[in-house]
Amino acid sequence: MFLANYTDGLSDLPLPKMIQQVQDRKKVAAFVGVKPNATFHIVESDEEGLVTDVRHVTEANQRINGGFFVLRREIFDYMHDGEELVQQPFQRLIAARQLIGYPHNGFWACMDTVKEMQQLEELHNQGKAPWQVWNGH
Repeated sequence: MFLANYTDGLSDLPLPKMIQQVQDRKKVAAFVGVKPNATFHIVESDEEGLVTDVRHVTEANQRINGGFFVLRREIFDYMHDGEELVQQPFQRLIAARQLIGYPHNGFWACMDTVKEMQQLEELHNQGKAPWQVWNGH
């Protein structure tokens, strides 16, 4: 087994528990599923375009790929040259019932924008960096 991540995410994800779940369930791969923390709203409409619901993305019963992965060597049997992991290989894993979506409700944030970087730096500077699990956070 090996671990991979997108490198722009910070989390207090309990990696040993995630790894153990993949081992216990004997699956090929897992990724962490997190609640989105963006400032967007989800809009639902009917076939006539009339809005039937608007709610903040954090209130939706949805998870996004948090970019942390536990993979077995067999993952390479599901990948072909030039493919991106989450596209075709994940579809093959889903069809084979070999992919776990590990739900995480703790801290998770990505650093895709300057604004996100500033928010994370501010948490760090205040000593409130929950991703620093090595410090007992």
